[in-house]
Amino acid sequence: MTGDPMDAAVANLSAFSGVLRTVGQERYATFFDGVIDDLLHAGDPGEVRGAAARGLAAFGGMNSVNDLVVMDGSVPDVESNRRIDERREAVYDALRRLI
Repeated sequence: MTGDPMDAAVANLSAFSGVLRTVGQERYATFFDGVIDDLLHAGDPGEVRGAAARGLAAFGGMNSVNDLVVMDGSVPDVESNRRIDERREAVYDALRRLI
């Protein structure tokens, strides 16, 4: 992506939200859109860290974004899950750089 950690985080979050929407995961997509909004409106480094921490919190615990697996009936949708995995990892890494 880009050299600026904030720009990279926003770009990765936006791409992840798009992938989530294509697989019908509107709730997660809307959540990450909110993280983007928080980052873009952060007034100081503390608010940036807070927004990043909120995004990272979605990766932990039960029913987290890490648990998301897209199924086609009773069979995993391999292509969709591959795209989610790629974006999920990029978002996690980008948000960690903002902490």
